[in-house]
Amino acid sequence: MSKPENEPSGAAVAARIQSVARAKALLDAMASGDFVTLRDLAARTGLAKTTAFNLVTALVDVGLAERDIKGGAYRLSLQHLVYGKAVERRLDIAALAQPYLVRLCAETRETVNLALPGPTDAVIVESLEGSQTLRVSSYSGTRAAYHSTACGRALLAYQPLSFRRIIYNLGSLPAATDRTITDPEALEAVLERCRTVGWTTEFEENEIGGACVAAPIFAPGGEAIAAVSIAGPSARFEPDAIEKLGRLLVATLAEITANMSRNR
Repeated sequence: MSKPENEPSGAAVAARIQSVARAKALLDAMASGDFVTLRDLAARTGLAKTTAFNLVTALVDVGLAERDIKGGAYRLSLQHLVYGKAVERRLDIAALAQPYLVRLCAETRETVNLALPGPTDAVIVESLEGSQTLRVSSYSGTRAAYHSTACGRALLAYQPLSFRRIIYNLGSLPAATDRTITDPEALEAVLERCRTVGWTTEFEENEIGGACVAAPIFAPGGEAIAAVSIAGPSARFEPDAIEKLGRLLVATLAEITANMSRNR
């Protein structure tokens, strides 16, 4: 039986696999995130120094590695964050969080939202309406500004400063109400408090008459991958009530992280 036209030979396939395997070995050798010298890369992979140099240079050329020119060392590039995000999205956080969202909604009788981070704002992907006669409404697919919503702030607080600066430099932060914080320095103080106590809030900054408390959901590795908020009429969100809701969120969302760790 003749070989199909254009089908690669066994030797070609083996050579291709070998090249990919060697590149993977180099990436694995840099997995700590720190710079690794060429000598150490060769030693860790068992490759000849010249081979290691040629392959790691190719990884730099395609954006998968970075070179410290002064030190002659290499490390993984930020492109791997993009790939990590893509894999992370396969984790159905909405399904995993659903029982906890239902519990929060039943316990507080307020509207509970789940938000995921987007390029320029957060996106509400799940919303459970509270059972109070007077309540606020939210809808799946609604965008939540990073600077003026509690969900957005809970996510933004744990993004790198470089990312936060990008958000600030996109243009002036729009004021949804006359209470909205639009000054980056003032917002940074709010985000710092979020990182300290674990939760954040907005009071009539996104909508007059509404208030919201939110906290992040952390992946087992420590990254904030989602946020959950509890929203209601501002009249019910007195300081003591806000404090209680914030603590409740932190404790509940820690359970989600623990659940993710058990199911890894």
